[in-house]
Amino acid sequence: MNRLRPAADRLARGTGRLGPALARRAVAWARRGHREDLTGLAAHLGTIARAALIALGVYLLARVVRASPALMWALAGAGLAAAWRSGRPAAVESGEKGADETPVEGAEEAGEEGPAQAPLPTREELAAALHEVADPNVHTAALATHLGLPAERVRAALKAAGIPAGGQVRMGGVPSTGIKAGDFPPLSPSGEGAPEPVVVAGQASNNDSNNAPRVVTREGMTIIHDPAETHRHHRVA
Repeated sequence: MNRLRPAADRLARGTGRLGPALARRAVAWARRGHREDLTGLAAHLGTIARAALIALGVYLLARVVRASPALMWALAGAGLAAAWRSGRPAAVESGEKGADETPVEGAEEAGEEGPAQAPLPTREELAAALHEVADPNVHTAALATHLGLPAERVRAALKAAGIPAGGQVRMGGVPSTGIKAGDFPPLSPSGEGAPEPVVVAGQASNNDSNNAPRVVTREGMTIIHDPAETHRHHRVA
């Protein structure tokens, strides 16, 4: 009996974890059907449809099993295999008994949260994106799609940059939460408009090409500086 004790403990532990894990995944999948670019009931239609699909799947599975009771053996085998995988103990670092459950739960939560998130967009990046997708205002969902970030990350970036967002605005004739055109930050100045080089009095401008001859007119004479012959000058009276 003592030899079977570890296996029985693992199955019991896995069975206890399996139900909550499946429920969390089902809820998370249903919530992903929410539409950020819509308001009211239309925004929740995707979530409702996914929840209905889950309920329909459970109902159809129950009907199939009831019609063919032999399928219970297959379901029982799949359930035992899933419980066995879920009940796998983690490596015990502290050496204490019972310390194998907490690391596994923490690992499951970390896996659901996903990898480390990228830094929030800067105010300059938000300004450039807003001006690119404006029509004439910008929906928060459209901005998130353009930046390739979740909507909550974009809202956090807008708040950090001090850009008002969240009111009902029209983009392409469709109303939704977003940013008004009047609240867009100005674009950062470009490098255009640099000052022209100063030309000394009596010399011709040489901005077109560094290899062009330079003409200097003085009283009673004209001197032509040829770049190809740096040691020679052509003097014209």
